[in-house]
Amino acid sequence: MKVYPISATNVLSLSCLCIALNSVPVFAASNTAMYYTEMKKTREDLSDNTSQYVYDKLMRRELSRASATDGVDFGVHGMEIPMIKSGRDQEKVEKAFELLSRVGVNSLRSAETAWHRVADKDGNPTNFTEVDFQLKMAKKYGMTHSFLFGYPPAKYTVSNNKLSAVAPQYYDKYRNYLDVTLKHLAGYNVKYAEMGNEVDAPSVWWINSTPAMYVNEMKMLKQAIQKSGQNIKTVAFSATYSRSPFKGGLSGGRRFVEKSFKLGINDYADAYSIHHFVFGADDLPDYMRSMANKYGGGNKPILDTEQLDTSSAGRYKSNPYDLVKLFARGYYVYGMKRVDYFMAKDRFINNKLYYFGLFDEQWKPKLRLLAYAMAVDAMKGKHLLFMASPTKDVEAYVLQNNANKPGKKYTILMWKNSLNNGKTTPVMVKGIKGNVTIEKWNLDLVKQNDASAGIRLDEKPIAVYTDEKPDWQAVDNKYFSSNLPTVAESRSPMPSDK
Repeated sequence: MKVYPISATNVLSLSCLCIALNSVPVFAASNTAMYYTEMKKTREDLSDNTSQYVYDKLMRRELSRASATDGVDFGVHGMEIPMIKSGRDQEKVEKAFELLSRVGVNSLRSAETAWHRVADKDGNPTNFTEVDFQLKMAKKYGMTHSFLFGYPPAKYTVSNNKLSAVAPQYYDKYRNYLDVTLKHLAGYNVKYAEMGNEVDAPSVWWINSTPAMYVNEMKMLKQAIQKSGQNIKTVAFSATYSRSPFKGGLSGGRRFVEKSFKLGINDYADAYSIHHFVFGADDLPDYMRSMANKYGGGNKPILDTEQLDTSSAGRYKSNPYDLVKLFARGYYVYGMKRVDYFMAKDRFINNKLYYFGLFDEQWKPKLRLLAYAMAVDAMKGKHLLFMASPTKDVEAYVLQNNANKPGKKYTILMWKNSLNNGKTTPVMVKGIKGNVTIEKWNLDLVKQNDASAGIRLDEKPIAVYTDEKPDWQAVDNKYFSSNLPTVAESRSPMPSDK
């Protein structure tokens, strides 16, 4: 496999897995030679030819514009520090934003508005250089933003750690940070304000802090947004330990979430978020929905504001096309209104390579961008009619175009589930009629004049565009997760992971 001929440079990679808050004292130098050695172990097909192939395909697509009627957000996390910094690799970074637009990304998640990031040495919110750059690029391409709030400079917290709650004596200073920061966002399309990150893992992300402190900070955020007059929705939790009744000890995980609900968080949160569901191995989205239902928030959306490719049952076994499955399951099995793919760019975290970025270490486009674009083509502007399994191990979603969307009336998104994300024996899927167009995960299009003889299917997702609805028996949303050939282990990725 040919790898990019790049000069030997070291890029400092900060340690925090989920929002890169510069808070955990573990650092990893992203050594170029190590990067390419590790990438050879993956299924990413990293090469100059592949990068050019992806680039050429994406540049033939139109620039995307977000639509308020689509119902779901196709998001991405990581277009922020340390991956990007204004003025550094400017041409590459701006081209990356353009390619994301051509792919169909319509929203970005960023922690750039955390108090300690925008604060000067006196704790005043004056450092908006990075926020401004991100807002500018999002506005250029019609993207919305979900920003993270909270996390003061360490000296203003209850534990002298920036991943903690604000100390009560600094509430006025905290409110000023909120007011100034929100004023700075006025005029841009900021859709969500998420309070903290994975706070149900308090030993890592809410250090020496309590549910009561969290609810109080959410209340202050909600009041500040109302005062600003902006239509920004508040989001709580980004829960990850809550995937299991046993994670988080006595005060974390589901204990933290339920205590927050008992203390009234539903009065101040417009939506709830989770991170990194593992299909078939946990019920994290369903648990969060059950808590919202129990405490009067059943009508509020559940968002997935970080989603790693968790489908792999082993290291390096993830395929670029597997991310299509993440979006389909997030939207249709769990009914979530937003999925933020994690992450934008490959990087080392604590000497472990997270290799499933949309771009490589040098911002060259990867095959995963094509899979993301195919997911957008198949799902954007459509709604689920039913799920089906027309043949053993086949997972199929039958979608219908929303009103006024051009093109064929129905989309059938499907693939055959395989053992350990490997190759599977192809099958012929029958029950689809008429003249169809088939879009492969790499955006290749194939026309089939008569689909009645069957459509060949393997582990790679395809989207079948047709004007005739298949006559298949529907299955419920538990069917696929309970009938997978293999199940990955449910885990909560943390900055200290090796």
